[in-house]
Amino acid sequence: MILNDELKQNILNRFKNKKIAVLYGGLSSEREVSLRSGQNVYKALTSFNEIKDNCILIDVQDSYELVKTLKENNIEYCYNILHGTSGEDGTIQGLLESLNIKYTGENILVSSVCMNKVYTKRIWQSSNVSTADFMLLKDIKEINDNSIKSNSLSFNFPIILKPISDGSSVGVHLIKTKSEFENILSSIKDKQNYFVEPYINGKEITVGLVKQDDDIYVFPILGINSKNEIYDYEAKYTPGKTELEMPAKLSKEIEDKVIETCKKAYSVLGCSGLSRIDAIIGNDNKVYLMEVNTQSGMTNTSDIPEMAKHIKLDFNDLVLYILGLIN
Repeated sequence: MILNDELKQNILNRFKNKKIAVLYGGLSSEREVSLRSGQNVYKALTSFNEIKDNCILIDVQDSYELVKTLKENNIEYCYNILHGTSGEDGTIQGLLESLNIKYTGENILVSSVCMNKVYTKRIWQSSNVSTADFMLLKDIKEINDNSIKSNSLSFNFPIILKPISDGSSVGVHLIKTKSEFENILSSIKDKQNYFVEPYINGKEITVGLVKQDDDIYVFPILGINSKNEIYDYEAKYTPGKTELEMPAKLSKEIEDKVIETCKKAYSVLGCSGLSRIDAIIGNDNKVYLMEVNTQSGMTNTSDIPEMAKHIKLDFNDLVLYILGLIN
């Protein structure tokens, strides 16, 4: 258990007379998810008598209005539950630091790096953390009937096309043929912001990690069985579209390998808050890390709350624990 009664009371005492804002909404493609997450987080924080009167909820749509609202309410701490661009890429973190307001989640640098899937994968590769090969969309030199090629790599169809800096599986495409690829390419305006990976056939999992004292706590691994061909935006946020295995049905050997790999992946990126790492266990039994999410969803269908439920960690207590990680 990551939160005992003593620690819980310590956190409540620490924030008892502090002004706290829950930042949610935003203007990214993940706005709707963030609105749902923020409502849940605000409801959780205001369930505690010690801090319920000190919390406000702010829908972040304009930087000027945000600064004005933060100052008018003498906000000292922010629970950041913004998802996507501006919310988890270092932008809002920089704004809050300039105002000397402390916040949940990762710092400017870690937020920025982790939001960029390509930078994340490059750091993992340089640290010998297993992740799928990739090529930038702009670097593709040749498209054949069966494959695509850059100067140094070749991927056979099917392939996965992803935006470099969006979350919640926004803009992710499974592409099976040359004609399908060319059709999707014609609809993409900003080819600088996409990359391609080989499609890895296997079992999809997601792993929650959070700092616990000087260690890293790993939540039970969640197995994901999407009713869609891939675990896309619709599958993630539509009830009934995905069957979850909690915990994932893995051998002890594979489970240990996943935990070891994810802990290393979390550490080399410099993470210290709540993160969720998505991965695929290939049919070759290798663990391929896909991406890391530093602002995990807190909706009724989100993965981290499901993991917490399995270890009998109340959602309200989970939210409080994340607040307590603020230095």
